[in-house]
Amino acid sequence: MRIVFSVLLSLSLVAAAHAADNGPIVPSIREVLPTLPTVTVNPAPPISLAAPAPQAKDAPPPWSVSWLPADLAPVSHAKSPREIAADRAYEEWQDVFDTKQRARVAEYVGRATVHPTNARSAGSATVYGYRDGAIYLVYAGLDRLTDIELEPGETLTADPVAGDTEGWIKAQFTSGSGASTRTHIVIKPRDEGIETNLIVPTTKRVYELDLRAKPDWYMPAVRWFYPDEELAVAARQRADAQATAQNTQALAVSPEHLNFRYKIRGRDVPWKPSQVFDDGTKVYLEMPSGMTTSDAPALFVMEDGKPLLVNYRIKQRLYIVDRLFADAQLRVGDRQVEIERCTAHTWFCH
Repeated sequence: MRIVFSVLLSLSLVAAAHAADNGPIVPSIREVLPTLPTVTVNPAPPISLAAPAPQAKDAPPPWSVSWLPADLAPVSHAKSPREIAADRAYEEWQDVFDTKQRARVAEYVGRATVHPTNARSAGSATVYGYRDGAIYLVYAGLDRLTDIELEPGETLTADPVAGDTEGWIKAQFTSGSGASTRTHIVIKPRDEGIETNLIVPTTKRVYELDLRAKPDWYMPAVRWFYPDEELAVAARQRADAQATAQNTQALAVSPEHLNFRYKIRGRDVPWKPSQVFDDGTKVYLEMPSGMTTSDAPALFVMEDGKPLLVNYRIKQRLYIVDRLFADAQLRVGDRQVEIERCTAHTWFCH
């Protein structure tokens, strides 16, 4: 019996060893599953198109994250009532400011605009008086050309610039030759009732035009005269004529009535007179030809031993004093030249 039990035990051990050698090393999924935690997945709620239910006033906003610190939580960019009121007040102020500015600019433009009723006429041409900064009103007609003429010798520095380049046609050409060459700018509207502005830059000035298309009439030609420049030229010519007359006017006294009995004493300076004489009413001091304007001395007449500054005129090389004197001095700084009229009883006078 004992032998039989020993044999059976040996067979069992052999069978168990054989099963251990042939069995899998990795445990099966059935052995592992009982040890894993259970995960429950809830299905997503259906999407509803209805408006969301209103939230309570104290309820946190939907974007809030309860587990984030307060300084890292999202910030709302919605404006406060005070900011909204400030924005509204600024917009109202801006509207008022814009309205005032528009009125001011309109007033300036109205003052600067020159109408044809204030212009001259020369044949079929409207002739405006040019004023810097003025706006000149030019009426054009459909299927008609308006010729804008510049001053002879005046040329364009750039092409004229129009605000509306589609509704208006413009071209340019020249007439004449040499100093009388005149530049012409021709304009024509494509439609009636349209308006624009045109800026014409030239070598002498800038013209600002307000172009308007009319259905029933137009201005065939427009040009300018220049009153300010004409006045300046006339004043310059008048001054030149007066200077020429003063320099070329001869002494209206015959030589036999001139008195040359004057003594000239002093150092030889560049402004020492070469001779002094009078005609009975005026005294003439002939200055040397080498005297420059910077060396011109001042003339003093001596009365009671005191120098008196008198008025005199300079004509070419002559100092002309509109009175007679017995003693006088010419001074430049501390240098001086004395002039003395000799009396009838003086034997030696030079």
